[in-house]
Amino acid sequence: MNLTLEYGLLFIAILIIIYLLSELKNKRKLKRENHILKQYREVVEDSNIISKSDLRGNITYVNDKFCEVTLYEREEIINKPHSILKGENSKEVFKELWETISNKKTWRGFLRNRRKDGEFYYVNITIRPILDEDNEIIEYIAIRHEITDLIHKSIELEKSLREDFLTKEGNRFKLFEDIKKSKKPSLSLLDINGFGDINDFYGYEVGDEVLKIISKEFRKFMGNKYSLYRIYSDEFAILADNEDREHFIRFIKFITDSISSSPLKIKGKEIYVQMRFSLSFEEKDSLKKTANIIQRYSKVNKDIHIYDKKLEIEKIYEKNIMWTSKLKKAFESDSIIPYYQAIYNIKTNKIEKYEALVRLIDERGIAISPYYFLNIAKKSKQYLKLTKRVIKKSFEYFKDKDYEFSINLTLEDIKSKIISSYVMEMLKEYDIASKVVFEIVESEGIDDFSEVNSFIDTVRALGCKIAIDDFGSGYSNFEYLIKLNADYIKIDGSLIKDILVNKNSQEIVITILDFAKRQGFKTIAEFVSSKEIFEKVKELGFDYAQGYYISEPKREILLEA
Repeated sequence: MNLTLEYGLLFIAILIIIYLLSELKNKRKLKRENHILKQYREVVEDSNIISKSDLRGNITYVNDKFCEVTLYEREEIINKPHSILKGENSKEVFKELWETISNKKTWRGFLRNRRKDGEFYYVNITIRPILDEDNEIIEYIAIRHEITDLIHKSIELEKSLREDFLTKEGNRFKLFEDIKKSKKPSLSLLDINGFGDINDFYGYEVGDEVLKIISKEFRKFMGNKYSLYRIYSDEFAILADNEDREHFIRFIKFITDSISSSPLKIKGKEIYVQMRFSLSFEEKDSLKKTANIIQRYSKVNKDIHIYDKKLEIEKIYEKNIMWTSKLKKAFESDSIIPYYQAIYNIKTNKIEKYEALVRLIDERGIAISPYYFLNIAKKSKQYLKLTKRVIKKSFEYFKDKDYEFSINLTLEDIKSKIISSYVMEMLKEYDIASKVVFEIVESEGIDDFSEVNSFIDTVRALGCKIAIDDFGSGYSNFEYLIKLNADYIKIDGSLIKDILVNKNSQEIVITILDFAKRQGFKTIAEFVSSKEIFEKVKELGFDYAQGYYISEPKREILLEA
């Protein structure tokens, strides 16, 4: 019996020990969990802005991060309403917030708050009601992350999407937005005549300064009455809403005349600019389109600047279709013919070269200038065929003649494997490379010289020469001459035809000639249309002259010339 009692007591003792060990283990586990939980809480406290409030919205607790961000001390903020931080203007936001948390739900969103010093800051905030065991709200806790930098960057990004980086005025995207918001919009497009020349001869830094000064001049005249935009390169736009038509027309004429009448003074230089403008008063959906249409139209019809449906400019598109058809038929009837214009050596007083110029012979036998069909050829995918036809016929024509002749190639031609391969094929077939000069037409800027130089090196190795056509217009600059290593420079006809009456044109020409002579390039003056211009280019030191004073383009050359 005593033995049984002893075993019983021993069993109880073991149970007690097991229980005590279990409790000790639970306490250690609880202590460990509390320790970890404390660290979690510290992390949350360190990285978040935390506050608690009672049911009326009065602050009952804030952490150190809250004080750091808001600049309030605890004693300044405790028992104060949360509205002390209010920076958000939207009543709807706060109405939604209180309705959500009052219904025992968590509210999440973005708020603008105000610091003690009055500065705004932004937070991503979560507000949750705390419930007791009876499921009743006893307080609210708000956990925030400051996102002020992110908001500011977003604002800057939104601004940059709508703002021109150079002038800080609205951009193309902003223009379309504002047109949609307008009640009765009127639009004027304005650009600088010959802006490419400014970039070419004064540099892009000066060109940028020109755009910034013109923007300021526009703004000076406009004030805040109209909206100003820079929508592309040198193209600006002015948008009016509910403006009197005649008043807006007079205003646009006034500012363009004002800017065009006085030189811009930039880095010790006086630069004259001529502003062009177009106007449209059509409906919103067609406002920009019609302003563009009349802008292009006014480049040919100088006195027409305001879009009018009565002009029937849209019929131009019908003409494009017509020219597409004419081109197709001309290819079929072999009516794409090169004409040749003489190039006169001023030093030897002889015609020594010719330039091949494409012509379309119509059904009446009249030779049509490429002015009417070249762009259509590009749009209708017939341009490569046109180029190949001129190359083939010109090589055939000059194969037994003792003259150099030049073929125009655009950058598009050079980059085209079809054309470049065809050129090599024809040079080898006719064994004519020593007579050929390839004139590179600069209709666009050269981004990658390696491709162009590869072509030049290849044809030069065969015996061809290189000319830069229309130098002084568009994208051309002195860097091109050095990188392309041309034999001839053809100075753009727009400079030559005004050389007797435009001092700026003459100074630009003299600058190009001086550079060309120092670099060893031969120079050709285009558009020499009178004896007076011929004598002037001769006086300035040109090597060659080309134009109607020398000879108009002809289907056959004079071999005895």
